Amino acid sequence: MTWDEIRNMQVEDVMRWPLKLKAIAAAILILLLGAAAWFWFISPENSRYNQLRSQVLSLKTEVRQKQLLAAGLPAYRKQIRTMNIRFEHFLAQLPDRRQIPSLLDGVTLAGRSRGLEFELFQPLPEVNRNFYAEIPVTLKVVGTYNEIGQFAAAVAAMPRIVTIGGLDITRVSGSAASPLAKAQSSQELAMQCQATTYRYIGGRNTPKKGTVR
Repeated sequence: MTWDEIRNMQVEDVMRWPLKLKAIAAAILILLLGAAAWFWFISPENSRYNQLRSQVLSLKTEVRQKQLLAAGLPAYRKQIRTMNIRFEHFLAQLPDRRQIPSLLDGVTLAGRSRGLEFELFQPLPEVNRNFYAEIPVTLKVVGTYNEIGQFAAAVAAMPRIVTIGGLDITRVSGSAASPLAKAQSSQELAMQCQATTYRYIGGRNTPKKGTVR
């Protein structure tokens, strides 16, 4: 069958086809209609369905994550309240600017009352550490091992935070050598260190009361 015959074909010609040829033609027509329906209707809707399905799965995952967060919210709030209480307790241990001189006097008194001799007491410039400032003081004291130990314990027990670092302990030149058991109680030592207290600087990076309920 030529192309001209197909182009000039009439309905009556198709009706005269054999049954087998009619079935083949019907099958080809159905296939063509099915392909057209797929490309024009089904395929776009299928793509849209897959897109919506992905969105639904993503939303379900987000909902599960938020449910987990909501379940842990009471514990999180309790933890924040505990942290705020600890932070406020820590701030209460930091002296303000007016209390610094008396605090440093307290450090000196803690040493002298235990028999230490101060050879150096040199306040250094403040060091800004965001919401607080370090106030270092270079110390050099002379005394026995026990006196130095008692002084360090007294400073650690002060109501305000004072830390001691950069320890350098040497035997005092000219002191007599003694057995180790006696050295700890009688031999004079010189300790140079840096005592540091801290001053609160308000208004920056500090937790606000009432932000977590």
